[in-house]
Amino acid sequence: MKQPLFTPASPAWTRLAASAGEAKTLALTGLPETMAAFVAAKLAEETGKRVLLLSGNDLRATHDADDGQQLLGTRCACLPGGEIDLTRGASSHESAWRRLETLARINAGGVSLLCASMEAAVQRMGSAARFAEKTVRLELGSVIEPAELIRKLTQMGYERVSMVEGKGQCAQRGDIVDVYPPAGAVALRIEFFGDEIDSIRAFDTMSQRSLEPAEEAILPPATEVLLDEGEAKSAAQRMRDAIEAARPDKPQEVSLFADLPPLPDDAEDDAAFYDKKIAPKVKQREQTASRIAELERRTAQLMRDADAVEQGLPFRRIRAWLPVLTDEMHTVIDWFQPEVVLLSDPDMLRKRAGERRNGFAEDLDSAMGRGEAVKEQENLLMSWEELVSAMDGRCVVAVTEFLEGLGGVKVVDAIDLHAERVQGYSNQMKLLAADCQDWIAAGHRIALLCGGVARGQRLENSLRDLEVPAHFAEVAEELQPGRVTILPGTLGKGFIWEDAGLIVVSDTDVYGAGYRKVKKRTHSGEKIAAFTDLKPGDYVVHEEYGVGVFLGTTQIKIGGPGGIRRDFLQIQYNGSDKLNVPIEQLDRVQRYIGNPQNPPKLNSLGNSEWQKQKAKVREGLKAIAFDLVKLYATREKSAGFAFSPDTPWQREFEDQFPYELTPDQAQSVMEITADMEAPKNMDRLLCGDVGYGKTEVSLRAAFKALMDDKQVAILAPTTILAQQHYNTVLKRFKGFPVRAEVLSRFRTAKEVRDILERLKKGEIDILVGTHRLLAKDVQFKDLGLLIVDEEQRFGVQHKEQIKNMKNQVDVLTLSATPIPRTLHMSMVGIRDMSVLETPPEERLPVQTRVVDYNDGMIRDAILREISRGGQVYFLYNQVRRIEEFYARLRALVPEARIGVAHGQMKEHGLEDVMMDFYGGSYDVLLCTTIIESGLDVPTANTLIVFDADRFGLSQLYQLRGRVGRSNRQAYAYFTVRPDRNLTETADQRLAAIREFTEFGAGFRIAMRDLEIRGAGNILGAEQHGHLATVGYDMYCKLMEEVLLETKDELSGKAPAQPHFETRVDVKVDAYLPESYVKDDRQRMEMYKRIASLVTDVDRADIVDELIDRFGEVPPSVETLLDIAQLRAQANKLAISQVTYKPGGFLVLKIDLKHLPQDDEGYITAMAKADKRIMPSRMNPDVLIFAAPGLNEYGILREAVKALMKWNQVFEEMIAAKTE
Repeated sequence: MKQPLFTPASPAWTRLAASAGEAKTLALTGLPETMAAFVAAKLAEETGKRVLLLSGNDLRATHDADDGQQLLGTRCACLPGGEIDLTRGASSHESAWRRLETLARINAGGVSLLCASMEAAVQRMGSAARFAEKTVRLELGSVIEPAELIRKLTQMGYERVSMVEGKGQCAQRGDIVDVYPPAGAVALRIEFFGDEIDSIRAFDTMSQRSLEPAEEAILPPATEVLLDEGEAKSAAQRMRDAIEAARPDKPQEVSLFADLPPLPDDAEDDAAFYDKKIAPKVKQREQTASRIAELERRTAQLMRDADAVEQGLPFRRIRAWLPVLTDEMHTVIDWFQPEVVLLSDPDMLRKRAGERRNGFAEDLDSAMGRGEAVKEQENLLMSWEELVSAMDGRCVVAVTEFLEGLGGVKVVDAIDLHAERVQGYSNQMKLLAADCQDWIAAGHRIALLCGGVARGQRLENSLRDLEVPAHFAEVAEELQPGRVTILPGTLGKGFIWEDAGLIVVSDTDVYGAGYRKVKKRTHSGEKIAAFTDLKPGDYVVHEEYGVGVFLGTTQIKIGGPGGIRRDFLQIQYNGSDKLNVPIEQLDRVQRYIGNPQNPPKLNSLGNSEWQKQKAKVREGLKAIAFDLVKLYATREKSAGFAFSPDTPWQREFEDQFPYELTPDQAQSVMEITADMEAPKNMDRLLCGDVGYGKTEVSLRAAFKALMDDKQVAILAPTTILAQQHYNTVLKRFKGFPVRAEVLSRFRTAKEVRDILERLKKGEIDILVGTHRLLAKDVQFKDLGLLIVDEEQRFGVQHKEQIKNMKNQVDVLTLSATPIPRTLHMSMVGIRDMSVLETPPEERLPVQTRVVDYNDGMIRDAILREISRGGQVYFLYNQVRRIEEFYARLRALVPEARIGVAHGQMKEHGLEDVMMDFYGGSYDVLLCTTIIESGLDVPTANTLIVFDADRFGLSQLYQLRGRVGRSNRQAYAYFTVRPDRNLTETADQRLAAIREFTEFGAGFRIAMRDLEIRGAGNILGAEQHGHLATVGYDMYCKLMEEVLLETKDELSGKAPAQPHFETRVDVKVDAYLPESYVKDDRQRMEMYKRIASLVTDVDRADIVDELIDRFGEVPPSVETLLDIAQLRAQANKLAISQVTYKPGGFLVLKIDLKHLPQDDEGYITAMAKADKRIMPSRMNPDVLIFAAPGLNEYGILREAVKALMKWNQVFEEMIAAKTE
C-alpha cells in the first residue's frame, strides 16, 4: 500500500480528524480492535500530526506497527518494552537493540506513528536531549582522531572488541575504526587519513568484507542511560550509597562449633548425641555462612558496576539503575512528543499497567533478597494514573468497540465509526465473490490485500472466473467506487466501514493465514572458519604428522643478525616431540574437532603410526563410498513413477503458507519437484536445523503426490512425533479434500482395523505413524511417497525395511541435524541432498540469561510463564536424583502441575508423560536431555537448565531451540550453582550461548559440533570411531578424496594422484606483522586465507580484503603472498621444492611420481611459457629458473608469473587435444 487508499468521506472521520489538534479526550467506538492501527496511520497521514498508539503488549504493538507501515512505510515505528534485567548475570541484547533502533529513529525525526506496548509506556527513560547530543554524525572529510572516536563510542555504551561481529561493538585497527550501531542494518568501516575521515563503507560481519560505500555514518548511543562526564562521579556515589543502605546488617563472624552443648560422658552415646544435637546446628551455621558469603560476593559485583559508572563506561544492566543514577527521568511521551494518543482498549491497558507494576515489584523484592537490587529502583515504572497525567494537553482518543471500559479516562465526546470486522473466508472463493458482488452493488470502494504479486494475480483470475470485475494493481492506487482492487500489501485483519464506503479485506481474511515476508540478510562471502578461533592448548591435526597440541605462534629469526623473520605454528606431539610449521603451510593444519568428552591420542613424530591410522580410515570410507556410488548408479537406471507437473491446486495450497519461502526452501522445493517428475524413484535427504522449514517443504511434496491420486506415508520415530506430524497435516490441509489418519499405540484395536481397511481401499490419502506403518498388515492401495523423519533414530530392522521401500516409491528423508557443507558438496552426484541453512526470521528471539541458581528467581520464572497460560521445561540431567529434585520443585512451586520424564523410564511411560505435557496436562516438565530433539510444544516458552555449565555448547543451543516455537516471547535461564568455580571453557560456553545472534566463535563451534552428528547420521554410527581418530576436518577431506577415487574407478578413469607438499626455501621476510594485524585470531584467519591462494584473482581478492580491514599492505605481507602463490603454482606442475641460489637462480625439483601423463606436452608448454625455465644438465628431475641480477624478493614475483604462464599454456594444450 504505502500511499493513500482513499479519502475518507465519513462525517465521523471528519470530526475525528478535526479534533486531532485539540487538547481533549474522546472515545472512539464502533470499530474492531485490529482497526486501531489503520485509524492511527490514517490520522498521522492526513493531519500531519505525530500519533502514539498504545496497546497491551509487545506482540500486539509489533502487529500494529506492521499494519501502520503498510500506509506510512518507515514513518511508522514500534517501541517494545524489552526486558528490565534485575538479575546479576548475562542476558541477550536483542530486545535492547530493538528499543535503541526505534529511539534513534524518533531522535532523527522520521517517525509520525509510534506503536508502543504498555510495558514500554510505563517505563521511565533517560533524557532524549542527551541521546540526541551524544549521537555522533560523521561524513567524508570530518575531522576526529580514531582514538577519540573509540573513546566516545565506549562512553556511549559500545563494547570495544578486537573484531566487530554484532551490534553495539566497536574496534580500532590503526587508521580503521569498525562500528555496528544498534540502529543500523549493517556494520560500518570508517577509514582515516591522519585525523580526517577518508572513506565510510558498510561491511559484512560474517566475511568481514566491505559491501558498499556510504556518504555518512550516524552512530546513536548503544545504551539508553547516558551520563555527562561531570555527573558520572556523583552518580556512582549515589549507587554505592544505595547498595550500602540495602546491605543487611552484617552478623557476627560465624563460628561453626562455638556455644555447642558439651559431649556426654558416655562415649557410646557420642554418635547419637552428635547426630541429634550438634549436626543440625553445624549445618544451620554452615548455611548461614554460605548465605553471608554469597551476599558479600554480589555486593562486591554491584560495587564494580558502580566503578564502571564512575569511569563513564555503561554496564549491561544500567537501564534498571536509572532511578538511582539520576533524578532526570523521562517517559515515551517526553521522547516522542505526540499530538494525538490512541489508547487501544483503555480498560485492558490499565489492567496491564497494574500487572506490570506488581510483577516488577515482586521481581524487585526477590532481587533485593538476593542482594542484587535496591529499593530506589521501584521508581523505574510509573502507574497508569501517572501515565494518563503525562498526556495532559494532548488529544487523547480512547479506542473501544463499545462505549464502556474506558480505564478511568474521562471523555468529553464520543465518535462512532460504525465499522465492523470482516468474517474470514478460509480460501472459499465463492463466499468472497458473493460478498464482493454485494459491495460493488452498494458502490463501495473495495481493497483486497493478497500479500504478494503472484498471489494477487492468481486471486484476480479466481475472482474473474466467478464473474467479479477484480483488478490487480502491483503499485498501490486510489480506490474507485464500485470496483474491486487487489493490492500486494498485508494487514492483520480487514474491516467493513460502510459510513466511509470502504471495505478492506486482508490476506488473513482471504486465506486464513496472513503473509509475512522473510527479512533478507546481507552477506558477502563465507563465514570465517572455526579454525580462526584456535588458541593455545587446542588439539590440531597436521595432514602429514597427525594429532598434536597447538602451543601458539612464534616468530623465528633465521640466519643470525641481519637474517630473515618468519612466523611458525608450534605443535606439541607425544613426549617431547615438537614441530614448527611454517605459517605459509597453514592449510595443512586443521583444528581437531571430535568428541569433547574423549580427547584424542597424540601422535609421535618419526614413526608411521599416523599414516597407518589414515590408511585405516580410508579403508573404512572406501567400503561406504563404493556402496553409495553403486547404489546411486543402480537407482539412476531403475524405473519409477513420474509425477505430473504442478496443478493450479498445488499453487493454491502453497499460497496458504503464511510466510515467504526462504531461498533454501525454494531451492529444496524445486529439487524435490524435479525428482518427483523424473521417471525414477526419488531418494532425497532434506537437512536443516529445528524450525528451518523442513515440514512445509515435505508437505508440498505430499500434496504433489496426492494430485496424482497417490497415497502418502509419514513415518516418525516416536508416537509423540507422529501425533505432532498428524496435527500439522490436519492444520495445513484444512480446506482441501484430503483424508488423513494416524496409526499409533493410542489407537484401539477396532480403530486400527478400520484404518487398515480404509487404507487398503484407498479411502485414506495420508497415513502418519511410527514403525507400526512398516508392519506386514499395513497395505496401501497405491503408495506414491514415503516421508521419513529422523531415519537414524529407527532400529536396524526398520532401517532395512525403509531401504527396501526406496526401490519401490519416492522417499524423502528429513534430518534435524545440520550437515557439514564439505560433506554435502563431496556427495553431489552420489546422494541427493537438499540443505536448509537460512534460520527463521519472524520469531521473537529467545531472551537468554546466564544466572546463578536461586530458588526465588526460579519460582518467579515458573509462575510468570504459568500466569500467561504457558508451560516450562525444567532440565535436570541427573536421573539418579531427579525424584529428589522433583520433591524440591513441588515444594517450591506448589501451584504448578509437574511431570517427570527421563530416558530410564519404560518407553510407554515416557511417551505418556510427554503426550500429557504436549496436551497441556502439566505446567512444568522436569526432564533430562530427552527434549533435545523432536518435541514441538508451542505453549512451552520458558526453559530452565540446572547446572548449565555441564553441557556442551551445541547441546545448549539445541535445547534452547525447544522454546520460542511460536510468536510469544520465550525465555531461557541457564543456571549455575553460585558455589561452583566455573572452568574457563564452561564460562566461555555460557557467554557464547547468551547471544542469540549468529556471531561469535561459539556459534560456529556449536554448528561444527552439530555437523559432526550430521556426518555420523549420513555415514553410519560405525564411522564415529574413524572420525574421532583423525578429527572432523581431516575425515571430511579423506571422504572427499575417497568418493572422487571411487567415482573414477567405477567409471574406468585413471585414479588421481594423492596430494603432495611443495616447499619454498627462499630466505626472505614473509609474515604478517603484529603491528599490522594486532589480534591473534584475525592474524591466524588471514594466514589461513593466504595459504589457500592460487591465482592472481585470489591474490587480488586477499589484497583487497587486507587493505579493507587493516590498511595498506606492508612489504613483508606482499612477499608472503608471493611465496603462497609460487607454492600453489609449483604444486600444480609437480614441483616439490623451490630453492634460491645466489646470483638470481631458482632450483625447481620435480616429483616424477606426480608428473602429468602427457610428459611431452609438459616440456613443450614449459619451453613456450618462459625461456628462463630450462632443464638441468646434471639432473633429469631438476629445472632451473634463471633471472640473473635479481635478489630473492625480485625473483619470487618473476617466478610466479613464469609458472602461471606455464600452467596456462599446458592447460590450453590439454584442452585442445580433448576437443
